[in-house]
Amino acid sequence: MAGIIESSPAHQNFSRYDISVIIKFSFILGKDASCIHKDLVTVLGENVPSIQTVRKWVKAVSEGRDDMEDEPRPDRPVRACGDANVSKVLVSLSDDRRKTCEEISTETSMSRTSVFRVLTNKLNKKKFSKWLSHLLTDEQKE
Repeated sequence: MAGIIESSPAHQNFSRYDISVIIKFSFILGKDASCIHKDLVTVLGENVPSIQTVRKWVKAVSEGRDDMEDEPRPDRPVRACGDANVSKVLVSLSDDRRKTCEEISTETSMSRTSVFRVLTNKLNKKKFSKWLSHLLTDEQKE
């Protein structure tokens, strides 16, 4: 394939955005979806989107789409670590810091894994006999 860089480790770290821009560029050059997919396979090996995904992007570009960023998905579930859930967990912990994830889960109507993610990722807490801040001084750790 003329103008295509041979597959190598240096060229296999393309993001989804990079690939979508390549698809757009190739379409503008007049290539069809199957040809674009073959070019991507040549360059990236197995790290390519499916032919259906390439066809979807080609269709979007042909219909006038300019922005190659992913569009927001309204039907996507709310993230577990959102501000509302963090507030619920904080309120639950303010009563008793010895609560388990399951107890907080029951109280807040969140899943146990969501509660755990909020506690560990957002609030930087670790469970000893009660939920404590992860950022302790050396004296506090002793």
